[in-house]
Amino acid sequence: MVRVGIDLVEVERLEGFLARRGNRALARLFTPGEVAYAMRARPPLRYQRLAARFAAKEAFIKALGRPVPFRELEVIPGAEGPCLRWQGRDFPLSLTHTREFACAVVVIPEPPTPP
Repeated sequence: MVRVGIDLVEVERLEGFLARRGNRALARLFTPGEVAYAMRARPPLRYQRLAARFAAKEAFIKALGRPVPFRELEVIPGAEGPCLRWQGRDFPLSLTHTREFACAVVVIPEPPTPP
């Protein structure tokens, strides 16, 4: 069975949340690699990249049908585009963002085995 998850994030809303909560929230939501990738860009692209990764994690959780700590999920570059890594497995991912919104679609080709 194939599962698909989609999520849309308002970039400004995530930026405001991170401004209020600081580095602690950043570290709770994103891996060091994701933060490093986003911080290489200037604002507002920095927050667009983070919002896209946040959307990817939300989309994956929706497709999976159960909660997963955000730090267990990582958006990484893949040979054919970005993918979402969880428990050593890579899942197909599509990301897009504008100044206002970031969107992600994740595909889980078969049910992953529970931890």
